[in-house]
This record gives sequence, structure tokens and C-alpha cells, in this order.
Amino acid sequence: MTSDVSLADGKYLVIGGSGRTGRLVATALLEQGAQVTIAGRNPHNVPAGADSAVVDLADGFTTAQLEGYAGVVVSVEPPTDDRGAEAVMHRGVAAVGEAAARTGARVVLVSQIYITREREHPEIAGIIVARARGEEALRAAGAVYTIVRPGWLTSANAGAVRLEQGDTGDGRTSRASVAAAVVAALGSAEAAGKTFEIYDAEGGAPVWDKEFAALAAD
Repeated sequence: MTSDVSLADGKYLVIGGSGRTGRLVATALLEQGAQVTIAGRNPHNVPAGADSAVVDLADGFTTAQLEGYAGVVVSVEPPTDDRGAEAVMHRGVAAVGEAAARTGARVVLVSQIYITREREHPEIAGIIVARARGEEALRAAGAVYTIVRPGWLTSANAGAVRLEQGDTGDGRTSRASVAAAVVAALGSAEAAGKTFEIYDAEGGAPVWDKEFAALAAD
């Protein structure tokens, strides 16, 4: 079992860190004292205290790009065409997983619900299939990973959450709650090797290690 990790002073790469969810992840990591690099094809909207790097997963990803990092978060908007989605969400994610396995970096992938039910959304079926292939490639890569599958994303404040497994549900999820789950997973032994769906719920703030411990490993 992987030990819990202190995020303070660790160095983390947030691929897609200029996006609405990725920037929340980066900001939360900075607040915990981590060193953060925002990565993307055109990194912008970089929080104060963070660095930036150009990374295009469609062009692949190398071990050298991950050297020195304790962890990497992949939170990218998929291309709208099937070929582009395959290049980024499958082959690109696979390359990140392989690099992480070589360097020992931890990986948290932000995926989506309906990953096993693409026929229910034929308008984005190609994107969903590419995401599913990326998930499987990450599991097979040998890195320490967590896969977070949010529901339909909103801009609501973080709050109570409901974690599920099996990809049978539906619902909304605040980006802030996704970011909180991602950052918690980076530092939690209980989240290693697990895939889960996350939805907004009624109640108090989550105790993340307790939530993660209740999940089954992949």
C-alpha cells in the first residue's frame, strides 16, 4: 500500500491547468505549499506562484517532461473530433501513465461519467470511447494512479459529495469539489489504484480518507 504523501514542497504538474477545473486544482495545491507547473498547449491564466510549460498530449509525452515531479494531474478538455480525442485522451494519457511509472510520479486523471455507457450519448460516443481507452492504458501502465469521474460539471461552491463506483449513476458535480477530490487523492494512500464517480450531495464537507477507504480497488 502506498503511504500518505505530504503535498507541501512537492512539485506537481497540472496538465490542463489553465482550464476551469485544472486552475482550481493548481490553486488548491499552491495553498497547500506545493510547487505547481501549469501545462497545456497554450498555458495561460497562471495563478501567482505557479510556473508554466507547453505540453500537447496530442504530440505524446516523455519521461523527461515528468522528471522531478512528485505527481501529475490530467484535467484536459477533449478535442471534439474522434481522431483528436483518441490522440489526447487515449494515447496522450497512456504516455503520461508510462512516464509516471518510470519516474515514480503519482497520477490523478479527471475523466467523466458514462465512460462505460457511450451508447447513451451517441453525439459524443467517440470521445467517451477514447477516454475509456485512456483509463485502461493508465491502469495498465504500472503507475500509482487515481481516476476521478465527475458528473455534469457546474460552477457551484464545493460541498458534500457522494462517491460511487460502477458507472451507473448520473448527476451534477461542482468543479470545486472535483478539484478538492483530486488534491486529496494525490496525498492519500487510500485513493491509490481506485476509480470512482463523484456527485454533489447533501450534508457536510467530506473526510476524504474515509471516503476513499470505502471504495474498492480496481
